[in-house]
Amino acid sequence: MDIIKSCTDLIGSLTPTAQNGKSLWGTLLAPTLPLWILGQGGYHAGQPPWSNHTGSILDPLHGGPLHPATRRYDFNISRGMIAPDGYEKSVILVNGQYPGPLIEANLGDYIEVTVHNHIEEGPAEGTAIHWHGFPQAGTPWMDGVPGVSQCPIAPAKSFTYKFRAEVYGTSWYHSHYSAQYSGGLYGPIVVHGPPHVNYDIDVGPVMVNDWWHEDYFTVVEEVMSPNFTGKTYSDNNLINGRMNFDCSTVDAGDTTKCTNNAGLSKFRFQSGKTHRLRFINSGSEGTQRISIDGHNMTVIANDFTPIQPYDTQVVTLGIGQRVDVVVHAHDDPKAAFWLRANLTSCAFAKQPYALAAIYYQDADVDAIPASAPWDAPDPGTCANDDLALTKPLLPLPVPEPSWTQHMDIGAFKNASGNLLWKFGGVTARVDYNDPTLLQASQGDLVFEPEMNVVNYGTNSSIRFIVNNPTPTPHPMHAHGLSMYILAQGAGNFNGSTLTGLDNPLRRDVQMVSAHSHIVVQIDAATPGLWPFHCHIAWHASAGFFSQMLFQPDEVRGYAVPPETRQVCDDWSAFTARQVPDQIDSGL
Repeated sequence: MDIIKSCTDLIGSLTPTAQNGKSLWGTLLAPTLPLWILGQGGYHAGQPPWSNHTGSILDPLHGGPLHPATRRYDFNISRGMIAPDGYEKSVILVNGQYPGPLIEANLGDYIEVTVHNHIEEGPAEGTAIHWHGFPQAGTPWMDGVPGVSQCPIAPAKSFTYKFRAEVYGTSWYHSHYSAQYSGGLYGPIVVHGPPHVNYDIDVGPVMVNDWWHEDYFTVVEEVMSPNFTGKTYSDNNLINGRMNFDCSTVDAGDTTKCTNNAGLSKFRFQSGKTHRLRFINSGSEGTQRISIDGHNMTVIANDFTPIQPYDTQVVTLGIGQRVDVVVHAHDDPKAAFWLRANLTSCAFAKQPYALAAIYYQDADVDAIPASAPWDAPDPGTCANDDLALTKPLLPLPVPEPSWTQHMDIGAFKNASGNLLWKFGGVTARVDYNDPTLLQASQGDLVFEPEMNVVNYGTNSSIRFIVNNPTPTPHPMHAHGLSMYILAQGAGNFNGSTLTGLDNPLRRDVQMVSAHSHIVVQIDAATPGLWPFHCHIAWHASAGFFSQMLFQPDEVRGYAVPPETRQVCDDWSAFTARQVPDQIDSGL
């Protein structure tokens, strides 16, 4: 459909509550963000919390407040009925909101989140929340991955996560229980740190995601069923949880569930000011191409890594990736423009185009922008920007690897006709009742083969060669660390010379295109068991992940907090009464 023509006006037909619950994301009531959080931490309004620090303020491992605060949050996880694009469906909400509330901290602060699982019917489900991109140095049991770092939080039970904000920039949290976050359980994180580019207004998080009208478990059932073709088509594409949908395309029996012109997200610009936008791909399957009509964007960060600024008209985001940009509002105070997020040619989508309206301060906020998109054709490669463009602000030369590991990607059909993925030759699955980290902390380093645990021993830095001979792109995410991105290119890696080893891009998610390869390197300085997986929800469900065991002798000496073990006791009691329907890998 023509999404511009479908926007007959920008007065949404749904109330904000009917569309997104208690969320203000995508409304003109959403707050802008400060340069840092005031109060606590031993500093005052005119003094950044990192201003008296004697080390390099650009080095997140040595920066942060002299007197860190603890930022506390309470999350109630429950089911609810909303209609983000006009199609009403059951979702999983955080504090009644979709997307969930913002977690905000200063660099070096502690983040403490108490999660209460109220998914007690429809059916009852466990949950666990992953804090995407955080190193979790010394707290690997807080990584939030059931079957790896913890057991799921049982229905009617609670668990408190606490970890340090050792990195700064933009990220997100999401459920890591099966594909549960595809049902709505996610939200943004912002850690304030020293800016290296001046801007006037922090617009805040801009989350983009593909959206299914079926509930996530139904999609997982489809993906895990015999003779699945490998294609599951999203129904729509959202910006900050909002978009319109053409209800004439739904089945006749579903028309009562659907409302046309539900309402688009809206943002404010001030003429003459420079704005920071924090783009997050919080989707399940699709790579996004994001642009603002008539405005160049200056990229200043990839994931949690500040980079040397460069200008572009379009940014490409795989699932889990973040890009921070600054945009100068150069037009008339009455101007209005479209912000666009397009699912690329690499995604399966019935309606791949999302729109949001950006209004300058004197514009009519119900008027339809008349702006035209940039002439920037989709290259169809699904790759991130050229590595020559993306240079970290803080140079970190790549150390000589102590080990090189080949982790080839493969797909196959098993004897039952199920389409499964292999990573490093294994189709993986977790045991919710026996997390591998807790097993290792008790001295047991013999794991079931389907756990796909690779023990890297005392190796200090591992180089991974990831060949992808399949016709599908994959956003590769490593937990607990950043990857040095050393190469990307067509075909299998042929051993050619790597470039940029003096200062390569560092990020926690990197796209590997179809019939292509990437070479990354990971410093194994943080003891723990860390997932390394494709961030396409349906691929992870079908076994696409491995677990990296770093410094096993130190892991065996970990004193896992009793609260983490209590989560397993609660989960065991729940599963003794009710067997979870784990039809996928569990990740």
